[in-house]
Amino acid sequence: ERYSSELIRRGLSVALCDQLESTPSKGSLLKRGITRILTPGTIIEEGMLQARKNNWLAAVTIETENKNLEFRWGLASADISTGEFLVTQREGRSSLHQELSKLDAAEIIWEGSSDNKATDWCPEQLRIKEIASTPFSQPEAERTIKNHYRLSTINGLGLQGRSLALRAAGGLVSYLQNTKPTQTEYPKEKGSASIPLDLPKIIFPGEVLVIDAQ
Repeated sequence: ERYSSELIRRGLSVALCDQLESTPSKGSLLKRGITRILTPGTIIEEGMLQARKNNWLAAVTIETENKNLEFRWGLASADISTGEFLVTQREGRSSLHQELSKLDAAEIIWEGSSDNKATDWCPEQLRIKEIASTPFSQPEAERTIKNHYRLSTINGLGLQGRSLALRAAGGLVSYLQNTKPTQTEYPKEKGSASIPLDLPKIIFPGEVLVIDAQ
């Protein structure tokens, strides 16, 4: 934990490799592989967490960076040490900048692409990790959410009609599944390790008092 904490503090990720079998096959070495990836937003170890602060992992989706069109965004944030899972969808670069400033996430992921390179919506002190866009596509995000919560439809979650919020939530859950934050031993089948997340709580614009970061 001491070494990992220092690497995480510098914004790096740590791949943990374990033995995947107790006895080797005849004439071969013991099989080893990556069983978990520690990232700033996916740690759950008490010794690596700050006691008085949430350790947020945030996922951002942006509809367009075209100046002629309205800037709309979706934001999903989760603290896997407590299970909190918040989702919202709003408009405006400044409102996203303000929201991320207040959240002060340990890690921010987003679907970067050749069309979406400008990140003036993100506070300078926060790190952004660009990942593949596939988990953020609407069909894939919906499938990920339904599989994770074992649902036949997402209608009861309040995400229907909020595609950007849905895509952010799906991308975040997919990222957690890939980093395996709760996995302590090699699973018998892919995806068998559960991630303790509450059902997403939708934050509706207009129903909350907006307070700036200060």
